[in-house]
Amino acid sequence: MTNYIQVPSRIVNAALFGRVKTTGHDGLEDPRNMQLESIEAGLLEFRTQNLWVSSSPGTVELVEFRFPGGFTYQISLNIVSVVKQNNDYSISASFLSSESEDKFWSVFLANMRSPDKTSEVKEWPRLPCRGQYTESARQRRLSFIREHTGVTMEHIGKTDLQPESLKRVTESFIGTVEIPVGVAGPLMFHGQLVKGHIFVPMATTEGSLIASATRGATAITCSGGITTAVLDRRITRVPLFQMADLHDALFLAQWVKSRFLDIRKQTQLMSKHADLKRIEPQILGRDLHMHFVYDSADAAGQNMTTGCTWQACHWIMDQISKIFGIKVNRFIIESNLSNDKKVTYNNFMFGRGTRVVAECKLSGKVTKRILNVTPDQLVRGYHSLAAGGVASGMIGVNINIANMVAAIFTATGQDIGSVHESSVGHLTMDLVDNGEAVYASLVLPSLLIGTVGGGTRLPHQREALQMIACDGNGKSPCLAEIICGFALALDLSTLSALVADEFAAAHHPLIAK
Repeated sequence: MTNYIQVPSRIVNAALFGRVKTTGHDGLEDPRNMQLESIEAGLLEFRTQNLWVSSSPGTVELVEFRFPGGFTYQISLNIVSVVKQNNDYSISASFLSSESEDKFWSVFLANMRSPDKTSEVKEWPRLPCRGQYTESARQRRLSFIREHTGVTMEHIGKTDLQPESLKRVTESFIGTVEIPVGVAGPLMFHGQLVKGHIFVPMATTEGSLIASATRGATAITCSGGITTAVLDRRITRVPLFQMADLHDALFLAQWVKSRFLDIRKQTQLMSKHADLKRIEPQILGRDLHMHFVYDSADAAGQNMTTGCTWQACHWIMDQISKIFGIKVNRFIIESNLSNDKKVTYNNFMFGRGTRVVAECKLSGKVTKRILNVTPDQLVRGYHSLAAGGVASGMIGVNINIANMVAAIFTATGQDIGSVHESSVGHLTMDLVDNGEAVYASLVLPSLLIGTVGGGTRLPHQREALQMIACDGNGKSPCLAEIICGFALALDLSTLSALVADEFAAAHHPLIAK
């Protein structure tokens, strides 16, 4: 009698084992689910709700593995142990010899191999009406997805957005996904630009997040409010010019500096909003990386500066070819040195996007009444978590600001891909007033935001920006101050919950009870 074990293609491709079936003693297929959990140190570990071996430990069972494509492989296994655990059976089996184990792995390896990828694939499912921004095109795409996936698309297919308005916002539009939006605050601002009590919209599905942000905002407001300021604004694009040798790279770096005004005029042909501030050459052998540093005003600026830089670089290459006969071996519009959508020490130190700071002072009465911690407990907790961050290799120090950045980004139509780099922060905390109060500050060095263009043009996102008076030109610094202020409020509340041992209860109903 043979026990059959089906090996699904997804399991083979992942080099793991999943659910298996056996054949019962009467020769009929047994619908019982088997789980081959692991093969370690020569032992095969099974788990099942029904005992599938008729023999006791020490006997031999014939097992047949069935691989995708119909290939089968039979092997005899020695049953080592059969242990009942509640309603499950845990079964251990071993190979009869090292030769049979090697043979098994050779067969398994052969069935993990990818199919031949050199042959040309001529047919595959094609989404209809790509590049078309009409309601009829949207409906045709929806019908195709329904047929292809078997999903009705009842919810995603409902939308108030007009496809014609989504050019340069999305492609192959089929519908929208609703995300709950809550309001945190109020938080009292004494900023360079933002004044008064602010309620901020947060799009999130994480329970307790808005409540925690509101608690932090309440503590800060009760202590007199928060002070915020924008320190700098810069967006970079770093193209690569690979020259013939170091001599040409050094020459081009000097020549570009001397022609800065001409290069700046070239960037202005592509955009009136991107203001080229400087070009910083960086030489790595014959590779010349040129940091184009812009102020993109109220736009996030990634796409804008790409176009401006591309225009300027092609002008540069044309000029040095005509005048000096110098050719560029390889040109790449972005050499990965701008660190776009990446967390790096470069952006932490020099900034990318908006660099903004917030500070507050919390009295001991407020920390005890609202945050349930003393000033000393809060600051000691901060130092412990900062040490943990250093030990983990964290860039900067923060507790939880990614949640705030992501929630406001989603609500206000920011580039969600920039949450990663925008969530780098430097939190500092100290005891002041003879230990009776806490001073806290937060710097966000690379906040990639905009209040014009992109997703900010969509009606729901524009309304969210209007809630905080950050819609349109001249409002990007205001949005930066608000994000930084509320990020500090959330960090203070989350840190307090950790120090007071309330964090788990806030996230788990059984602990809360």
